[in-house]
Amino acid sequence: MIQGGIFVGILDLLFPKRCVGCGKIGNYFCTRCISSIKIIRANEAICPVCEKPAIDGATHPGCKTRYCLDGLTSFFRYDGVVRQAVKAIKYRYISDLAKEFISLIPPSSFEVTKLLSNQVTIFVPLPLHWLRLRDRGFNQAEALGRLLAGRLPAGEAGLHITLRIDILRRVKMTEPQVEMKKREDRLKNMEHVFGIPSHISVSQYPNILLFDDVFTTGATMRAAGETLKRAGAKSVWAVTMAR
Repeated sequence: MIQGGIFVGILDLLFPKRCVGCGKIGNYFCTRCISSIKIIRANEAICPVCEKPAIDGATHPGCKTRYCLDGLTSFFRYDGVVRQAVKAIKYRYISDLAKEFISLIPPSSFEVTKLLSNQVTIFVPLPLHWLRLRDRGFNQAEALGRLLAGRLPAGEAGLHITLRIDILRRVKMTEPQVEMKKREDRLKNMEHVFGIPSHISVSQYPNILLFDDVFTTGATMRAAGETLKRAGAKSVWAVTMAR
């Protein structure tokens, strides 16, 4: 243990942690940059379908369809140091950075997920296509999801949320959604992207929390939610680090 501590200390001297926002040596998030992070409050939540204000992020009754997402919880605004952190984790995963990022989520942000966990709930990170996973070496949604799942509170019934990475598969490679300007192109890009393994019975899970790092156009999360709903999921709620 002592030798390990010395080794870590040497690494810190040779490669000191720097704030992803301003580059200051010390931690991945300095005090100044943390103070600039915009936390999304309950009254700032949006409907995941029309993206207009919605109470607690629940899908508007007028937006609801049989296979749509039931709501959206996002923790931070996707700008400044949060944007830099998401990109750093996505393209060069650093475990300590991910841990610091998760630790910034205030306990109040978990209130909606606590209510959902009054029934059996599983936490499903958005999967990567296997070719992209091979090239990148990791799935940032899964890596962050494993850390986040440990912080999710048990519901009033004492039921804990279980992380599952075997429920949903990405079966088609797609172009990045952010590179597509037209809505119809984004929708077409997401057709038949996800699938459910034949041995999985989704209907046995009353609630699913579908997790990704960031909610941008929302098309990917909506497509994944539809796949889970068509497979028998009763409720699918989207959760993201930022939007």
